[in-house]
Amino acid sequence: MAPPALFLTPAAILLGKTIGEGGSITLDCGNPALQITRIIFASYGMPEGNGLRAKTGWCNAGSSREVVRKACVGQSSCKIDAINEVFGDPCVGTVKHLTIAAECSRGPKYEYSASVSEHETLNLTCDRDYIIDSVNFASYGTPNGYSTGSCNSDKSTDVITQSCVGLATCSVAAENDVFGDPCVGTFKALAAKVNCALATPTIPKWY
Repeated sequence: MAPPALFLTPAAILLGKTIGEGGSITLDCGNPALQITRIIFASYGMPEGNGLRAKTGWCNAGSSREVVRKACVGQSSCKIDAINEVFGDPCVGTVKHLTIAAECSRGPKYEYSASVSEHETLNLTCDRDYIIDSVNFASYGTPNGYSTGSCNSDKSTDVITQSCVGLATCSVAAENDVFGDPCVGTFKALAAKVNCALATPTIPKWY
């Protein structure tokens, strides 16, 4: 019996790649609002074809699809090494390759981050149909990337939360007038990470 035909979920984006043994495949949805939601096909061994025409060959690591699923599903991008240490060796002495077909779809939530220098404006904007639903990190002072540095305003998270949560986009001025001055005489910056979540449609009430 022939294996079932591979298919792409409507509105999803197809990612299909092949790499020789010893190389690596990077699957990237290209947009933080998109996530790898399904592994359509994966085979480490001697697969044939690619994309929706891929099929298992005479040599195949039975763990292929599960290994890729665990590494990639739920991520916007992932990297898989085509090596025996990852998949096992399904045909000793044969030079193998890895073929993957996956799909990207809009996930329920993703993280968005931005930073600016003092006296600039921080703009946080979610993708269409998403709103900012929580703040994962905020610091006005001397943040080290997206972790708190030696100088930090205690108001940072509250200001970003009050200004942004529930909105699709928001702007916050990186100014002492907004956050207070946590380290007088030091040039500061503002950094924030927020979660963008799919907005729940408003259902009209009928009376």
